[in-house]
Amino acid sequence: MARDTNLSQISGVPNCTLIVLCEGDNDLEFVSGLLMRIGLNCEVRRQGPRDKDSVIRLVVNGKRLPYVPVIVEGGKDRLDGNVRVLVSKLRSVQGSYVRVLVLRDSDSDDAISAFSKLKSSIDGIINNKTKFPLYKPTMRCDQGRSIGPLTIYNCTLVYKDGDACFQFVYIVPSLERFLSGYGYANNKSSLNQAINNALNDLEKRGVVNYFRNYFHNDCEI
Repeated sequence: MARDTNLSQISGVPNCTLIVLCEGDNDLEFVSGLLMRIGLNCEVRRQGPRDKDSVIRLVVNGKRLPYVPVIVEGGKDRLDGNVRVLVSKLRSVQGSYVRVLVLRDSDSDDAISAFSKLKSSIDGIINNKTKFPLYKPTMRCDQGRSIGPLTIYNCTLVYKDGDACFQFVYIVPSLERFLSGYGYANNKSSLNQAINNALNDLEKRGVVNYFRNYFHNDCEI
């Protein structure tokens, strides 16, 4: 599918459709700040779990979104469940222009186990013949990498007529714990400054540039 590079050059949106899943409103603020830092200066639109079906319909119909939908799940269980929903419903995607960023707390120092559990759940969906009766997709994942407080896994879901790039970002052990080192005091008034301070530090450590390269280049595993 041809990409609308002119739209990217004008508005700062990526050369793909980007969907973000996260746990709560603090994650939404963090993602918004990160996307602005890496140059994706398009609208970040807060969405609820019920909005995902309309977003998916647009995506599988080849509509390139001029905004970034951030689906705020309201908890880890719902987030993990909707990761599985996206894996199933993106089966009709055409081409290779879809990226899904999943931001999640690890809740421990062991992000590897947290990702392994979710990956096993995704494998269960892929191998479910009622979900994929005619064609079984495959999932390729890298070995993961730890960058500062983040542990990141890049995976590609390969479907019959296209693929989708999933990036799973685990904050170790949690976003709030991480931000507390930058002045977050568990209230709204301190949140934005703490996020700004944290992103300044992550930029110095090369983390922001890592995301910048990932979203502005092709996704390859």
